[in-house]
Amino acid sequence: MSAPRPDLRYRHERLAKALCIGIGAFVLVLACWGAYLRPDFLKLLAPLSITAIGAVYWLNVRAARVRGNAILVSAEHWPELHALVQECQERLGLHGLKAYVVQDLVLEQAGLRLGGGDCLMLRASMVDTALNRGDLDMLRFHIGRKCGQIAFGHYRFSSNTLAVLGRLIYPLYAWYRRCQERSADRAGLWAAGHRQLAHHGLSVLAAGVQIGGHLTPAAARTQLRATKHSFWVRLVGWHTERVFYPQRIVALDDAAKELGIAE
Repeated sequence: MSAPRPDLRYRHERLAKALCIGIGAFVLVLACWGAYLRPDFLKLLAPLSITAIGAVYWLNVRAARVRGNAILVSAEHWPELHALVQECQERLGLHGLKAYVVQDLVLEQAGLRLGGGDCLMLRASMVDTALNRGDLDMLRFHIGRKCGQIAFGHYRFSSNTLAVLGRLIYPLYAWYRRCQERSADRAGLWAAGHRQLAHHGLSVLAAGVQIGGHLTPAAARTQLRATKHSFWVRLVGWHTERVFYPQRIVALDDAAKELGIAE
């Protein structure tokens, strides 16, 4: 039986999701109604249908490509890595997930459903670096994030398909995606179990193994104070689906204090 866990989901994620689905659907209905009032509305149905079929086809091609290239992490292949995956998912109340190692260019987005079951996609470069350094602990945050994405349902229909209606108001959808990323970081922190270990994992994602080892939350806070008045940085921050790394580092440090994660 796993230890009690606090609410790891970022506090604004559910609100952002509801707004994406609700407002997005409302805007879509208005757009369809406006198009229906046009005499040439029926002429748009054919190209829209072809586009939808093409999108579904491409998504299945991507899934098949991942399935063909992914290498299963098992007790026979990588027993220590397999044990780490099991430990991280149990920390988040998950069971039975399979982990696969893929080349970075094969799939950027982790947490894809293969064969009808949730699985983890681990970047080959990070796994290779950790194995070469003999430091699998640096993968705890990375694996925990991906477990969190599955635990929070980020790849379910409502989150990964219905919520896409929010793209009709892109800044709203971008906010929702940033909320998802913050939730995943909090899950990675909880899976790591130690503030410094999670910080190291995120720093490696931000700047690589060598440079990332020198990053500190204090330095990230200083950088944010120096750039917070930049109009363009703030504008782009509102319209991007990814949280800037310095902001993620600071948010992770704050979350560690909130959740009582030890140094």
